[in-house]
Amino acid sequence: MSNMYNDILLERYYDDALELTTTELAKALDLPIDALGLKPFADTPIKPIVGQEILFTGYDIFTHDELAVKVANQTFEAGSA
Repeated sequence: MSNMYNDILLERYYDDALELTTTELAKALDLPIDALGLKPFADTPIKPIVGQEILFTGYDIFTHDELAVKVANQTFEAGSA
């Protein structure tokens, strides 16, 4: 169940996660790093910023923002468990 305080906390975790590099986010999520790229790929248009690369892991492809959301959710769930 969502409420204003949980939304604020989750947004704070997301903002904190955005400060991490793609490599740091992948490590926090225990994702293997097959490759990192700055060139937009398929449906993952990004700004070419070093540290905010696209992560290629096995068959999955994640943008920096997607990884930040995953880390924020993981942190939130760990705190509410």
